[in-house]
Amino acid sequence: MEDLLTFDKTIAVLEQLAADIRDGYIDMIAAYGHTASGKLAESMRSIRVEVSEGGRTFEIVADLQSYWKYLEEGLAPGGKWGNPGWKAYPFIRRWIDIKPVIPRPGKDGSIPTPDQLAYLITRKIVQEGTDPTGLLETTKDNVIPLYAYKIREALVEDNPRSGVSAAALAELLLDRGQS
Repeated sequence: MEDLLTFDKTIAVLEQLAADIRDGYIDMIAAYGHTASGKLAESMRSIRVEVSEGGRTFEIVADLQSYWKYLEEGLAPGGKWGNPGWKAYPFIRRWIDIKPVIPRPGKDGSIPTPDQLAYLITRKIVQEGTDPTGLLETTKDNVIPLYAYKIREALVEDNPRSGVSAAALAELLLDRGQS
């Protein structure tokens, strides 16, 4: 059993990294006003470190709301019913109730119902697309470099006589996190 590599300290550092990514992303979501229902921020609380069987790989994983990628990457304009923007309709409809959104009268003076307003907003998203926010990527870019040294140190402390290059292992871990 003495020849087996251990990663207890490394896992502890990765768990702190995951917590800092979680907290940073939740702060970014709030700072940019993407907090209508709070579900995206709440789903970020699922972040965790997963270690593969055999302990050879580590991943930081979060089970985010399905719409996170549209917020992160934006949505290209399309104008067709097959455009993923149309899937936003139920989320937009719920957002109207939560926010609440107060519609302006149309050209004819009538005020759209919440369902009509959700359709109009969704149609505009489909036709014009949305800009990417990059909030998660920015959070990772800000937080991960702060942990490079800590990860290297933890790898060495976990296995001081292993002959494994801690720097090489850390670079692999950090490179995977950037993709």
